[in-house]
Amino acid sequence: MKEREGLWLLIAILLTGQVTVAGGPVSSLAVLKGPELAYLNKRVKFSCEVLGSLPSATYQFMKVKDIPITTKKHLSAGQPPILYLKVTNTSAGAYYCKVTVLGKSSTSNILNLKVVIPVSGASLLSVPSPPTVFEGSSLTLYCEVQKGSHLSYTWYHNRLEVKASSHMHNLSGNLLKVDKLTKWHAGSYSCSAWNDIGVSPRFSSSNEIHVTVKVNISAPKLSFTLYRENASYYANLTCESAQGSVPVTFLLFLEGQEIDRQVANSLTVWFTLPMMVGMDMVSAQCRAETSHQQLTSNLLNLEMAPVGGPVYLHTEYLYNTNWQVVAMRLQCDINRGTFPSISWLHNNSFLHQKDCSKISNDKCHVLFLTDITPVNFGYYQCLVKDSFNINASWVQSNIVLVESIDLPTITTEVIAVVFCCTLLIVMMGSLFCIFWMLNYPVLQTEGVTIPEQHRIIPIAGEVGVSFGQDGRDQRHGGDREIRCGRSPCRMRVLRDEPRQVHASAA
Repeated sequence: MKEREGLWLLIAILLTGQVTVAGGPVSSLAVLKGPELAYLNKRVKFSCEVLGSLPSATYQFMKVKDIPITTKKHLSAGQPPILYLKVTNTSAGAYYCKVTVLGKSSTSNILNLKVVIPVSGASLLSVPSPPTVFEGSSLTLYCEVQKGSHLSYTWYHNRLEVKASSHMHNLSGNLLKVDKLTKWHAGSYSCSAWNDIGVSPRFSSSNEIHVTVKVNISAPKLSFTLYRENASYYANLTCESAQGSVPVTFLLFLEGQEIDRQVANSLTVWFTLPMMVGMDMVSAQCRAETSHQQLTSNLLNLEMAPVGGPVYLHTEYLYNTNWQVVAMRLQCDINRGTFPSISWLHNNSFLHQKDCSKISNDKCHVLFLTDITPVNFGYYQCLVKDSFNINASWVQSNIVLVESIDLPTITTEVIAVVFCCTLLIVMMGSLFCIFWMLNYPVLQTEGVTIPEQHRIIPIAGEVGVSFGQDGRDQRHGGDREIRCGRSPCRMRVLRDEPRQVHASAA
């Protein structure tokens, strides 16, 4: 009886395609379910589900190439068998389940399993290292891990997520690259690596590194002043860059030869050189150097010439759009002297230096009077002497009188009237000329005589004029001969009548 039931079950299985006949696979309704990604050393669960209940079936969890993993028998109706697998380094591959009933087998679908190594040991590396770079340079950051697979990366700048590539950052896998650094790229950077498997991702965060972006230094400027110490004079040379990151190395050159250098944590350094009055001119130059740049300053002539020659005071009135005086500029021009000290006199009284500094520039070389009132009227004069010699005498300029100047105000209405009158005169003259040119033939026809010096007589052909034997001028009357082409003509000039020319063929 049991054999007959087994026969009918085998026939049903054959009809539904559950088994393999003569070793050949037949389409099976068995379905293998389980994860496609699994962490290393983790125990994962698979199930082999079959349509219908097969109490006497045997289930085998197989790896491709017929490697059996585990075997189970389904004893409970309606419950698919659960198969477990401990994931190792060799667990990756294709799996299926094999169902055997009464010695006949069928196979399920194939499931590809990939082993995921949990991420750990994330760290951040930079090129160059340490990440201290100048503007315009490039920087590359690497997010490295000790181990891990199926990884994705998240980047942070100043603890804010960098979500995508932009003009600021270029993201590519575990790389963050900046082609041209600016001051906006400075700050802290970090990364996070994680297993991108969709479910239960694992994370590993890196250390945080600080990127320093150095500002390029500007070309230095060289200047100098004089000071006196005991009986000697010295030049205090200042070499200064307007911007840049420190430290900076400054070098001083005289006539192209290096004489001194300083490494400074500031953008300004000072050099000292001995000087003397009347010394020959010497050219000086300084240079600022960093690991990234070398910039040279202006060429400066070191000279210590005393004040000499005449001193001139020039004045200039400044007007507004209504031709009203609103300010006055007084300039003290010195003929010779490298370090002059300038003072100003107003009505033989010295102007205070602090007052001068408020309304002037270039150490009181120019004086501006911005309030033209009777208080500022009077006589002005500038005095010049050597600033490095307290015993030097003052050289005086010419005296200039500043007083009220009232210019006639030319309004817009006056300008408009003058312009219109001028335009009217030009138009009338033009109309008169046109009238004269158009009516000239009419005046001739009506017998209006025109002074001979203003008359134009067109003569066709070739004309020759010859005078008689008496050589009399035509102003005295008489006949004169004119050749009209090849035929001679006669011309008579009447003395007492208006000048008319009568010509006839001879």
